[in-house]
Amino acid sequence: MLRNKVSVLIVLVLVLMSVSILAEELVVYSTIFAEYAEAMKREFEKANPGVIVHVINPGGTEAMLKKLEAEKDNPQADVVHSGASLNYEYAKSKGLLEPYFPNVANFEPVISVGENQLRLSDPEGYYHVWSMMFSGFMINKQVLDALGLPVPKSFKDLTNPIYKGQIIAPNPLKSSTAVTVVMTVMQAYGQEEGWKLWDEIDKNIPYYSNSSSKIYSLTAKGEFAIALCLSRPVFVYKMQGYPVDFVYPSDGSMIADNAMGIVKGAKHPELAKKFIDFILSDQMQKEGSKYLYTPVKKGVIDPSEPFSLEAVASTVENLILPDSDFANEVRPIMQEKFGEYIRSK
Repeated sequence: MLRNKVSVLIVLVLVLMSVSILAEELVVYSTIFAEYAEAMKREFEKANPGVIVHVINPGGTEAMLKKLEAEKDNPQADVVHSGASLNYEYAKSKGLLEPYFPNVANFEPVISVGENQLRLSDPEGYYHVWSMMFSGFMINKQVLDALGLPVPKSFKDLTNPIYKGQIIAPNPLKSSTAVTVVMTVMQAYGQEEGWKLWDEIDKNIPYYSNSSSKIYSLTAKGEFAIALCLSRPVFVYKMQGYPVDFVYPSDGSMIADNAMGIVKGAKHPELAKKFIDFILSDQMQKEGSKYLYTPVKKGVIDPSEPFSLEAVASTVENLILPDSDFANEVRPIMQEKFGEYIRSK
């Protein structure tokens, strides 16, 4: 009897060992919110039996880039996911990404958005855009009405002292959302006028939040009248019944793309390629639209949806495309300026 029990135990141990050996693991660094991260993990594991996906949020895109740099000689992630393509251009320049050209039906490396041409894939294949949002303002209509304040229509409007203490913004030293908003102003006005403008906007901002998600919740709950932000979370709060709306600024709304890429030196490169293809598939483009992300592939959702490419192209007065060369030029100045802004609060 004892011998039989020992034999069974040995068999079980061997089975468990073989399963662990056969199981493939993929490590994804992503700044995406938890609900979508779980859906991404679940659907990829379902499509690839035996694969285990570990999605790790390092705490914001800037923090994610710093983590990649710190691990450059011994990469711990296979894929880096979410955050603006401007950040991925920076990662590319630092040698943190591995090139790969997706093999996905109906995915185009360049698409039309209104009269603009938007590049979805880096020409050398280092990163790829999987969804889009847009920069602008979240407004709480009840708070504005209670204070007798007009709805701001442009970034220039935000320099008005009547908004002092009523604007919240994320910290660009921590958040890619903030970087996109700042770059919108810089591209719309140029650096000289752009920084003069932000100096005035800064006077109306009591502090910069290290958490992008916090600016939405605080504004939705009436702690602030205005948040400098991206579109998708605003639509989510609006659907939940909060008295909020999104404003596409008349002086410019930048496409805030969400990109992804394969980490240079990834331990599971083939699995990482599969993951990139999967996120760009029709299935996951539709999955992303459930969370109000604008898909990058035409025909995935009804063009009448307010967050579809077609709808946005007809709504935005002044659409700005990200300029990676300009962003790389502005980045060190932005870090210095916002260090000063934050220290002054």
